[in-house]
Amino acid sequence: MSYPMDMNSWSPRIRTSGFTLIELLVVIAIISILAAILFPVFSRAKEAAKKTSCLSNSRQLTLGVVMYSGDVDDVLPPVASPTNFPLWVDLVQPYIRNNQVRVCPDDVGDPQSYGLNSLVFIDYFGLPPGPLPSLPTMEDFAFPSETVMVTELGAMDDLVTPLPNTYKVVVPDDDINDIYDARPIFRHFARCNIGFFDGHAQSGLKEQFYVGWSPADYWFCTDRTNLATCQTPSGQ
Repeated sequence: MSYPMDMNSWSPRIRTSGFTLIELLVVIAIISILAAILFPVFSRAKEAAKKTSCLSNSRQLTLGVVMYSGDVDDVLPPVASPTNFPLWVDLVQPYIRNNQVRVCPDDVGDPQSYGLNSLVFIDYFGLPPGPLPSLPTMEDFAFPSETVMVTELGAMDDLVTPLPNTYKVVVPDDDINDIYDARPIFRHFARCNIGFFDGHAQSGLKEQFYVGWSPADYWFCTDRTNLATCQTPSGQ
């Protein structure tokens, strides 16, 4: 006996397709490999952006000092006043965009990421009572485009261990004399951002301006042809 087929109750068997376990593992492995390749690239790109921003900060602070000097007969600002306020960054503040330029993007949490050349700039804070020494002028520099004005700072003698809340860069041939002194720090791919007395800024390896030069303070002297200007005053 045959029965009529009910077309409304019949449907063809459809094979559902999906990933097998092996296929899923292959996809996961490929994603992991791509992530391992791309994440360091993204990280390096992010760090390069921070380095560029920090270099811009260095240049703005350098130009701030240059413009400040231009308004006071080319006299350079002191590192700090006898009372330790205002600091040099406070004096040049009217000439820069905002307080954010004081801090490198890789140095968040520190109020000050940049310092002045301690061989040239005079720190009035901590000097004994008496007449204050005369401040140097922009005209004192024989090679302004090759003399360090500002660098990133915040390291101990090993140039690595952080030394926060400092604002004066100790030159190679001098010692860290007080709590506001520090060595340059090389935060960006082993480079440090530097501002020069002609107003330009660039990044440099420690061997390019801080280590292995004769005289040791070659890049910090007012006139490197006159060795007397490359000798750090005691206690400066």
